[in-house]
Amino acid sequence: MKKLLVYCLPFLYLTLYGFDLKKELDKDISSIMPKVIEWRHDIHQYPELSNREFRTSKKVADHLISIGLEVETGVAHTGVVGLLKGGLPGPVIAIRADMDALPVIEKTGLSYASQVKTTYLGNEVGVMHACGHDAHVAILMGVAEFFAKHKEQIKGSIVFIFQPAEEGPPEGENGGAKMMLEEGLFEKYQPEVIFGLHVSNGPHGYIGFAPGPAMAAASAWRVTINGVQSHGSRPWEGIDPIMTASQFINQVNTVVSRRINIVDNPAVVSVGMIEAGTRNNIIPETASLMGTIRTFDPQLRKEIYAEIQQIASGLEISSGTKINVEFDVGGFYPVTFNNIELGERMIPTLKEASDGRFGLITKRTGAEDFSYFSQEIPGLYIFLGVNDPGVMEQPGNHSPYFTVNDDALDEGLKALIYMALDY
Repeated sequence: MKKLLVYCLPFLYLTLYGFDLKKELDKDISSIMPKVIEWRHDIHQYPELSNREFRTSKKVADHLISIGLEVETGVAHTGVVGLLKGGLPGPVIAIRADMDALPVIEKTGLSYASQVKTTYLGNEVGVMHACGHDAHVAILMGVAEFFAKHKEQIKGSIVFIFQPAEEGPPEGENGGAKMMLEEGLFEKYQPEVIFGLHVSNGPHGYIGFAPGPAMAAASAWRVTINGVQSHGSRPWEGIDPIMTASQFINQVNTVVSRRINIVDNPAVVSVGMIEAGTRNNIIPETASLMGTIRTFDPQLRKEIYAEIQQIASGLEISSGTKINVEFDVGGFYPVTFNNIELGERMIPTLKEASDGRFGLITKRTGAEDFSYFSQEIPGLYIFLGVNDPGVMEQPGNHSPYFTVNDDALDEGLKALIYMALDY
């Protein structure tokens, strides 16, 4: 009898701590996924920019309340946090999804495509979930519903973090993960570990992550060039900031290709905006440019800052303009780091969740403010491929043509649930 008890204990442990719950997920997923897809389509159709996620946060909060979670709203302006206390002792685990959309005019032609327009940086723009945050929110709502249904079998507690302003708060405002932490998110809930997921234009239903430094640090820069306005027919009477802006663009594109050593550490410098002028026959007084810098090495980032400043100083002398350079406009995102030990521990889990459609990937020059969370506690940030089945290349994140194949989302749901169960 004693020997039988010894053999039964491991089975009992597995039953109580996750083995049966994975089987329950196999039963529940068919009823959860139609809701996930419906939520995603609704959020996609009504996207909201950073720190303006009012409709989305209400939808999330209403759902979390309806399934019995303790819910906190208004975190970092529009963030929502749900707490599920399991029926068994165990750790506190956090799972995060981001909620904001981008100033992009949608061109997908979907039946639920966004028609929303708003003002951004003084211009009328479209608003689109061009980065897939609608999928992140819907998946995490489904994860929360599953765990709430099986609350008594959950060991420890799960903190569901629905974060605003991942794409960066409006200039002059705070927001995002950094603000949530500054408001005491982790001090209040005390999670041991945090998981996150991002959809991308990758093979359908495949999951992967990069160990260690997974995503780059990001800094937005702005250059303002002040010249002297004149008539377009008499350019010699003024100082042309547009000409100087074109020279700046040519030279800034040599920073990575010619001016710094990127053998061991990749870097990117891009120009994303240029604004100047109001009429064809007026040389304007001012031109402005904005762009992004992506690095994995802090020292290299400093070198890039210095090179850009040097380019600006040289152009001031040669053109007669006055040039102001700003870095970290709207804040700075550190490197997103995947905890090595946690990642190794979760590889078998992710292989199981994806039915073997898993692989380690290389680091990416994209950036994420999930980085602030993973600076505080061990974190693991995974990617889910959402291309149409059999399609290798589709428009990527931030494209007006970016789409998410709904049939891939169940793999994301399973991955987050399995990681929480196996931790």
